[in-house]
Amino acid sequence: MTDDDDDIVDAHEFHCVFCGVAIEDESSAVMLTATWMPHWRADKFAPLAQDFWAHSACLEKGWKGQWPWEEHILYGFEAGADKEYAQSLEISVARPEDREEIEDMLETAFAEGLRRSYGTDLVDAVLPTISKINPKLLTSGTFYVLADMDGQVVASGGWTLDDPITGEVIEGVAHIRHFAVHPDFSGFGLGRKLFRHCRSLINNAGVREIRCLSGLNAEAFYAKLGFERAGAMDIDLGGVPLPSVDMRRPVKDS
Repeated sequence: MTDDDDDIVDAHEFHCVFCGVAIEDESSAVMLTATWMPHWRADKFAPLAQDFWAHSACLEKGWKGQWPWEEHILYGFEAGADKEYAQSLEISVARPEDREEIEDMLETAFAEGLRRSYGTDLVDAVLPTISKINPKLLTSGTFYVLADMDGQVVASGGWTLDDPITGEVIEGVAHIRHFAVHPDFSGFGLGRKLFRHCRSLINNAGVREIRCLSGLNAEAFYAKLGFERAGAMDIDLGGVPLPSVDMRRPVKDS
């Protein structure tokens, strides 16, 4: 075998996971990152990742909602290990230096979540505003994050006594702020874990009622946490009204 032959073998090292044909032109292909979690995200949130390639045309044409590999099998993880890992993540107080990572996570989470209940045009219009976090939250001591093994922020949430819209403080009332979970970590109870943490601290602060402004897509989530709809309202996000739900619950279960 000649050196030229070696070069040919190296050039054909990767094959499209959809059609099986060798990837000769990387500019016409996409690298996919699979993880042992039920979702993958290229170049992000990929602990123990393995890379795959697909022709751009095959990915567009062949995507039917099922991956061409089996979950968990690639890395020898048993079913349920992903949930166990996600729930092992520790809650920590957010810091000002976490701002960029938090906002990146918020943008990804809201982009995917909001599209379940709103049109694409509306989501695109409000995303730059809704994914920005008030710097005061990062010095409040009552806003929290969870990070994965690589230090990437995968969930956030907290509370304040001041209203997120008006800034008003009403005695005995606390407000839920910027609850979000990255799609790769959704379904593992991280939002509920954050809420339980917040609720215990809110209770210690002598608050009697918790309020939140929920997107239409998150109303069911908050309902499972004991919140009830108090009314509908539009939130002004950079001059764009976003239909939302005013939800409330007592701190203590009845």
